[in-house]
Amino acid sequence: MSREDEELRLRKLHQYNLLDTPKDDAFDRITRLVSALLDVPIAAITLVDRDRQWFKSEQGLGIEETPRSQSFCAHTMTGHGPMVIKDASADRRFIDNPLVTGYPGIRFYAGVPLRAADVTSLGALCAIDSSPRDIEPHQLKLLADLANLTMEQFELRLLASLDGLTGAMRRSSFMATAARDMVLAAQKGSPLSCLMIDADNFKSLNDQFGHAVGDDALVAIAKAINDQLRRGDSLGRLGGEEFCVSLPGAELSGALSVAERMRAAIAAIRLQTDTGEVGITASFGAAALLSSDSSPSDLIHRADVALYEAKNSGRNRVAA
Repeated sequence: MSREDEELRLRKLHQYNLLDTPKDDAFDRITRLVSALLDVPIAAITLVDRDRQWFKSEQGLGIEETPRSQSFCAHTMTGHGPMVIKDASADRRFIDNPLVTGYPGIRFYAGVPLRAADVTSLGALCAIDSSPRDIEPHQLKLLADLANLTMEQFELRLLASLDGLTGAMRRSSFMATAARDMVLAAQKGSPLSCLMIDADNFKSLNDQFGHAVGDDALVAIAKAINDQLRRGDSLGRLGGEEFCVSLPGAELSGALSVAERMRAAIAAIRLQTDTGEVGITASFGAAALLSSDSSPSDLIHRADVALYEAKNSGRNRVAA
């Protein structure tokens, strides 16, 4: 897989907003079924990130992640179908793998890729045993059926979390993601910044050209913002013409640079109307996480105050 393809895959994976999320019984039920139907002590729903494999659900492992370099599922997801290994200790690809030579002592492995509708591979559903063995065709079919069920659950959660018009996260989903970003930033001692974005004179645009043009403006604004985001950044539509961006790992100076690129991209938009082209602009407020912040609302409030400063200073600008 080329670097460009891998970056696109990672971007797709992060769109599902599944990594580092709490355990979910809907997925635990699937891994329990895998364990019971295939009579294996270990089953997992694995998502393969840049440098790790993270388990959305696992039975019999007791760990949340391992390095990607040790991942059997990373091999599975690059294939065209299921991967079955009867004895990993006799397979040259895995004979020295720490998951084979140490805990959990993998011998048998069966995995089915977890693929999005556009066939992007996110990870795998797998069954593992510490003893060599084979798998019956009907068992492999059951594993494939459960992999499809897993992806259906992923897709349903993705659709429920996104705004139908712009594709940005709905408010509740975004706030949950922002809260997770805050926790991870605190754990890692890393920076986190936030942008509040509001379309300028949006009511006038709607009144003059109609709601269809207003909708086109929101879609175009969301795309212009999204085009500047990195893997791991999040875009939410908090209401009406108001958007918010969470930027993990970004200092305030970096957030201001990103905001300026977004502002320029929005200012370059031209919308088609019955009377010709019309331009749009947006104002931005930026804020960085403080140690005293107890929730995303604290950070967002400061970004919102900066946004109103940008509005009051003439619009189509960035403030902090």
